[in-house]
Amino acid sequence: QENLIDEDFIAEKCDVQAYEQWVKFIASPENSPEAASRISGVEAETIREAARLFASAKNAGIYYGLGVTEHSQGSTSVMAMANLAMATGNIGRPGVGVNPLRGQNNVQGSCDMGSFPHEFSGYRSVKDKAVRAEFENDWGIKLSGTPGLRLPNMFDGAIAGTYRGMFVQGEDLAQSDPNTKHVTAALEALDCLVVQDLFLNETAMYAHVFLPGTTFLEKEGTFTNAERRINRVHKVMEEKCGMAEWQVATALASKMGYPMHYENPSEIMDEIARLTPSFAGVSHKRLDTQGALQWPVNEGAVDGTPIVHADGFVRGKGLFVETQYIPTTERTSRKFPLILTTGRILSQYNVGAQTRRTPNSRWHHEDVLEIHPHDAQQRGICDKDRVEVSSRMGTTSLRVELSLRMTPGVVYTTFHHPVSGTNVITTDNSDWATNCPEYKVTAVEVKRTSHLSNWQKDRKKSKNVAFQSGGQADLAKRAPKIS
Repeated sequence: QENLIDEDFIAEKCDVQAYEQWVKFIASPENSPEAASRISGVEAETIREAARLFASAKNAGIYYGLGVTEHSQGSTSVMAMANLAMATGNIGRPGVGVNPLRGQNNVQGSCDMGSFPHEFSGYRSVKDKAVRAEFENDWGIKLSGTPGLRLPNMFDGAIAGTYRGMFVQGEDLAQSDPNTKHVTAALEALDCLVVQDLFLNETAMYAHVFLPGTTFLEKEGTFTNAERRINRVHKVMEEKCGMAEWQVATALASKMGYPMHYENPSEIMDEIARLTPSFAGVSHKRLDTQGALQWPVNEGAVDGTPIVHADGFVRGKGLFVETQYIPTTERTSRKFPLILTTGRILSQYNVGAQTRRTPNSRWHHEDVLEIHPHDAQQRGICDKDRVEVSSRMGTTSLRVELSLRMTPGVVYTTFHHPVSGTNVITTDNSDWATNCPEYKVTAVEVKRTSHLSNWQKDRKKSKNVAFQSGGQADLAKRAPKIS
């Protein structure tokens, strides 16, 4: 209506037919700013002003975090952002693009290396026979073309008895994943659970075998950041446990009948380059002499690729997608009238395994429930009171903090401290495409209490059994024999 579209960009780089279908979709009354306002609470005119500001800027970049992706329709929201960027020509040059702010350091690198169950390194499908053949020829084994399981499927399979073993490396599933009771039931059902971490965490309480991990200060290799920049990392101290994590993995593989013969991390990077086209020109030696490189680094981009999509999209033409709004299935009710959203705080990092052991805890020594004074007054709750927080999944208790930054009807807490039991009450709803948990929407009720929840009391007992007076010896006895 206001001629804010970059028609030249669309004609040159996008699927025009898909674009025309998208225009019809977006112009329908149910997708108008007024309709969006009724759902979001943001004024329609404010939405229009934001659209004008974005479309008329010389360079406009979109940066999004977990507040977008931790929803049942998170992937749809990202597709909507991509539509907006393409429609305004804000892709493929400096200062623009759709840029995810990943949840942890080196998440990008982990994904690049095939941590998804349906992809090999370089985002190539396990269903592709030609791709599988490359890996099979190099590794000397036959590989399945069936995608593996995602975490929620693993938990369900463990409880059903069809998934029997898990190696958990640097992840505290029992604290960080939603619907804690379901997660711990799955961990208890496993025949073999190996946990490798820096500290004895909540998941380690269920382990048959616990292996010490190493910090970034003890690691040799690379980290890749959100702009695809492959950074060389050098260890500054020897591993306190005597083995690097890659050595632990190769030793385990050898015991299981697949010997790996690496002398150092540089050889692993050489294999990555050999089997991953976007990393073909990467080596530790080159990173040491030239500095960081942005993938793709190969014959087509010898010095790396600072800007992707400059000459067009990888898939060919940019594809506009109709992003229909579908509300979450998690709804408020008379029994659960408030919406809980969870997140993080600056002074603590994720489950707090590292930061809780630093002076940072002086700033944030416990997880608290932030609630608007109006909601608190309705429930007879005062600042600093302990409250019971209940959902369809379970109940925990937290101390309250009255906060005007909360919208009435919405409460907020973090998950940095195990005793809080934040994820006891979150649901196992997840994104339709990625299975990313819907941490941002849980229907709850809040009531005053003077007691810990039953889950918190049981956790305290379990912790004492597992980690005190010979608890580790008991864990060792549970370990299955590996011949």
